[in-house]
Amino acid sequence: MKLAALALVLLAAGCGCKGHSTTGPGGGTGTGSGSGTGTPVGGGDPARCDGVAAHVEGLYRASAERTKMTDGEIADNVAMVLSSCRAAPDRVVACVGKATAVAQLESQCLPALDDEGTEGEQFRVER
Repeated sequence: MKLAALALVLLAAGCGCKGHSTTGPGGGTGTGSGSGTGTPVGGGDPARCDGVAAHVEGLYRASAERTKMTDGEIADNVAMVLSSCRAAPDRVVACVGKATAVAQLESQCLPALDDEGTEGEQFRVER
């Protein structure tokens, strides 16, 4: 509690300075240029993900031998990867192609899971 009170006091002290301006009297100039070329993040053809489906399934089948994963769990995991792939094919397809293990695939190619499980909301079916 004392730490929170101290943080509030420090925050108030930092914000309460009168006459302090964040805009300043600067007189800088600048120019910008760019071509606008490149691949947009998350862009690409979602159909490309079908080309990595067999590789993804192979990774999960190899992992299933150690983890006793069922065929249903393998299918669910493959579907999860392909769904993430279709959302950002250019990024995910290249990464999945390089993955040699499930741990690498999940940590480097897919969005991070959060503590609340909200990433699963995309799979929710309204009843």
